Amino acid sequence: MKKLSVLIVTALFALSLGGCAAHSGAKQMVKCPACGYEFQVPATQ
Repeated sequence: MKKLSVLIVTALFALSLGGCAAHSGAKQMVKCPACGYEFQVPATQ
C-alpha cells in the first residue's frame, strides 16, 4: 500500500512540473508600479 501511495504522489508531482514547463513559452506582461507602463518580459531559457 505504501509503494502505491509513493507512486501516485510521484506521478502527480511529475505531472504538475510538466504543466509548469508547458507555460514557460507564454509571454508575460509586467506593469511598472511607479509609472504604470506595461511591458513584456523576455523569455529566459
